[in-house]
Amino acid sequence: MDVGSVKRIHQADWTDNGIRFLRARDIVVFHNGEEINDPLYISNEKYAEYSLISGKVKINDLLVTGVGTIGIPMLISNEKPLYFKDGNVIWLKNNNSINGKFLFYSFDSNQVKSFINNESGIGTVGTYTINSCKNTPLGIPSFVEQTKIGELFSNIDNLITLHQRKYEKLQQIKKSLLAKMFPAEGDSTPKIRFKGFTEA
Repeated sequence: MDVGSVKRIHQADWTDNGIRFLRARDIVVFHNGEEINDPLYISNEKYAEYSLISGKVKINDLLVTGVGTIGIPMLISNEKPLYFKDGNVIWLKNNNSINGKFLFYSFDSNQVKSFINNESGIGTVGTYTINSCKNTPLGIPSFVEQTKIGELFSNIDNLITLHQRKYEKLQQIKKSLLAKMFPAEGDSTPKIRFKGFTEA
């Protein structure tokens, strides 16, 4: 598997629309299931020019943060074009040699996390480099077992997301009921109550 990055895009080339441009912090936000508030882009022309040199990310490639919150993975799951900040993001060009989901979850394993923490160095800002990434220990079983492991953790994540949405919906219902089933300041009766109760 080839490990590297891309040709540098300068800040002056960032735009408000076009091809999505990811920084390390964007990958962290995405990994946490949150929305990116200040998305960046580069022009279609710049993307075409630079991707001829660096190549294009493909399905099952992995991007990993190399600065800030290091070692956070992002699995490429569709053909939508994107570009990213060199030096801040490491690109694992998978070429389908490893099951993408298995590769992704490997970076959440204790073994890989421990290695990254040890390799990141001591200082204010830790860094995870291309060379460190090349030396990251990955236990690789057969492709069939990789697929089963990747699917298991993917299913667990989907279940967590489903329950998280239910939790958030119940929190909203609770908040709404608290506002309506207790009297507002200065009132003696709430907006809604159980059937049969009418007194103050």
